[in-house]
Amino acid sequence: MRFSLTRFAKLQRRPASASVKRSARVQPHPQAPELDLGAVFGVPLQRLKEAGRLRQGVPLVLRSMVEFLEKYGLQQSGVFRLCGSDRRCQTLRVCLDRGECVGLERGDVPTVAALLKLYLRELPCGLIPHTHSKHMQQALMDGTELFTVLKETLSRLPDDNYNILSYLLHFLSRVAAYSQWNHMTSENLATVFGPCIFR
Repeated sequence: MRFSLTRFAKLQRRPASASVKRSARVQPHPQAPELDLGAVFGVPLQRLKEAGRLRQGVPLVLRSMVEFLEKYGLQQSGVFRLCGSDRRCQTLRVCLDRGECVGLERGDVPTVAALLKLYLRELPCGLIPHTHSKHMQQALMDGTELFTVLKETLSRLPDDNYNILSYLLHFLSRVAAYSQWNHMTSENLATVFGPCIFR
């Protein structure tokens, strides 16, 4: 089953089902006026780019979390719904912000999944900034065809946002391909990641 932005947009307009289980949410840190020079969480993409912390337009920290989850988490049931250790998540976050090498183990899958969602939530403008998502919502209310709206919105995204969104959607497509084992269908992933992507 292909994972697509179209499903995200459609599912964002539907109310969440009461039967959907939610994982504990690691709360973002309040934004400090002065960002640590080595920080990667809550840092504008342009700043990461200037610091050389992007590879092919994708933050290195995001890439490392995705690679870990691809290696150990694709077949784990409820990979993005299980509660990771809040303490371990915060410890990993601090270590990554300091530029320290972190040793991850197979048992860290729920924690890294929570950390990935936290990273996306803390992007200062989001992957699809408020102005873009507002434009999508307005166009859909006006009756514009969904595909046309998505194409137009994506073409207006900054390059770094587009690259990260593309990378993330390819990863989530691979996660959905294992839904027989991980129970993370496209619909479930849209419910989990929609709030992390749209602002």
